[in-house]
Amino acid sequence: MRKFISTIIIIIGVILLFIPHINNLIIQHNINNTRNVLKEITSEEIIKNKNTEGIYDYDSIRDIEINTVLWEIKDFDNKNIIGQIAIPDLGIDIPILKGTTNSNLLIGATTMVEGQEMGEGNYPLAGHLMKNKSLLFGSLMDIEIGALVKISDKNMIYEYKIYDTVVVPDEALNMLDNSKAEKRGRPIISLMTCYYSSKTGKRFFALGELVDTYTYP
Repeated sequence: MRKFISTIIIIIGVILLFIPHINNLIIQHNINNTRNVLKEITSEEIIKNKNTEGIYDYDSIRDIEINTVLWEIKDFDNKNIIGQIAIPDLGIDIPILKGTTNSNLLIGATTMVEGQEMGEGNYPLAGHLMKNKSLLFGSLMDIEIGALVKISDKNMIYEYKIYDTVVVPDEALNMLDNSKAEKRGRPIISLMTCYYSSKTGKRFFALGELVDTYTYP
């Protein structure tokens, strides 16, 4: 009996050890699938997706755990795709999804305010901080002043340059306001992720100002 129990404990330990790796594989697989969808989607379809109503229920957001990944990933809808964000210095190249939901956050960066427009006012995006820095916003806290951030709706490309990074309490919703852009004197982008962990009660923001706009190739 003791041998049986010891075997079960070992098996459970091995499973727990591999859960983070399984999470990463699932997330990477779905990001890749969504990138393929993004390659095929037209700017007209993106406009249609953008005009749907987004969901912004911050209280329902959960940390990445195996049950969250398996349960929420199935709820992802391609109709939430409204663009793409790339930060070359960090190797970030992921879809932008309308609405901050658990399923959207498992795929890419999510809009945080209804009605936000690329290249106008304050354009806030949220993303999960990952231990694997090659996934989602895993490397965002490594961003440096002067780094370029490009977002696109497959009609135009909007290029921002990072001018500041800040750590704020998680209830600092003023970081999403257009007043931030007004104070800067030009449109900005606000990239948000957890400050090391959601349990710290703090959020990391990388702020960039619009420096160029040009037609999508």
